[in-house]
Amino acid sequence: MLVDSHCHLNFPELLQNLAAIKQAMLDNDVGYALCISVTLPDFPQVLALAEHNNNFYASVGVHPDYENIEEPTVEGLLTLANHPKVIAIGETGLDYFRLTGDLEWQRMRFRTHIRAAIACGKPLVIHTRNAAEDTLRIMRE
Repeated sequence: MLVDSHCHLNFPELLQNLAAIKQAMLDNDVGYALCISVTLPDFPQVLALAEHNNNFYASVGVHPDYENIEEPTVEGLLTLANHPKVIAIGETGLDYFRLTGDLEWQRMRFRTHIRAAIACGKPLVIHTRNAAEDTLRIMRE
């Protein structure tokens, strides 16, 4: 059996084909899927997918490409991560490809997610692009 450890089934183009995706999972021996949250406003939809599908699970987090969006807090992430279908924190990390300038806000957000993952003992889903050195440095802090 296989596990899809990173999918965005709440994205409109995938959500509209959910029945076909679920059949393809069955046909290809994919037993479970981790539906990844990329913003706090999209988390309820990600969680609903997990709640209504026994083989779907959810993560909670804010992707580094979203600059002007509600910032997560450790406490807020922990509250949302307390749900039994939430098995990871993220998607989080650093992306120096799409955005330029002062990206300290990305580094601070990444640290927030790391602290939440440590506090709840759940794995961290990391996105890193053109930022490997800073990603590793922050993880080692």
